[in-house]
Amino acid sequence: MIANSVRLTAAVLVASLALSACGTPVTETKLVRRGLSDLDESEIDLNKAKAENQNRLIDPKFDGRFVIVNDSIGIEASRLFFEDSDSLVLFAGDDKSILRAATLAVNQHLPAVQYDDARRLEIHKLLTDLGVSRLVIVGDVPWTETSGDFTVIKDPGTHKALGEFTAFQYGSKVVASPEQMVKDIARLDKTPQVELRPAWVPYEGEAHTDEKKKKPIPAQSRRDGQMAPNIVATKDSPIANVITAAAYGGKVLVMPTADPLEDKHSMAAVAGLADGALVALGPEFGRMKEFKAKIKQDTPS
Repeated sequence: MIANSVRLTAAVLVASLALSACGTPVTETKLVRRGLSDLDESEIDLNKAKAENQNRLIDPKFDGRFVIVNDSIGIEASRLFFEDSDSLVLFAGDDKSILRAATLAVNQHLPAVQYDDARRLEIHKLLTDLGVSRLVIVGDVPWTETSGDFTVIKDPGTHKALGEFTAFQYGSKVVASPEQMVKDIARLDKTPQVELRPAWVPYEGEAHTDEKKKKPIPAQSRRDGQMAPNIVATKDSPIANVITAAAYGGKVLVMPTADPLEDKHSMAAVAGLADGALVALGPEFGRMKEFKAKIKQDTPS
């Protein structure tokens, strides 16, 4: 028994030394991650990026699918990522409302749509199709609070209300510029309970109102089941698409450019995904056939 124990210990030691000699740690840091755009090009191995992109557990709903979301207000993204939802966030198009909506939607895992009066009927149909019973209005949106089909909750925009809506205490993060909005929204799920605020909109402090205590907006569970497809965006992607993808639970990679042939960081984000599973969150990615061809052109064989 002593001899067997010695042999077992020796075997484990030899295996450990072999791994050390290879220079490969047991838990190696992933290349394709949110910090990808911060790496020097010399640190990017496209073969490794391809392997990471392809060797993932994918929800069968997205397995082998290649999707470019062209819709600009989030209706298509809501249908893509959510089959149903008790609540939905409908927000105005000003930057303050956008960041407030992102804070609520991502933390509570709710789909979000940017209001467009010309597409009001489409929005109403989405609410019906998803089975929405609570509509959360953020910003100046002309939607009556006596809809009848569902409860309409008007967000007063205060820090106090945010806590009451979600039963959490929030810190604050100031978004430095409009160009940073997509990137900071994409990272919201990594930083729990952070309220995003625009640096270019003067902060007037907490409003003193006689508002009644707000009823909580129940949080929903993540919908990705840890099996989200590869999801990419750029700073120019429609904000509602990015909010909804992050609320779904997916990890959104923000590419420096929508053309993977122009930048190695962008190529690494989509390497090996010409046949899916990939969701690109904006019309800036162009026609599907051309985008696929660009991915194939620079993906290592």
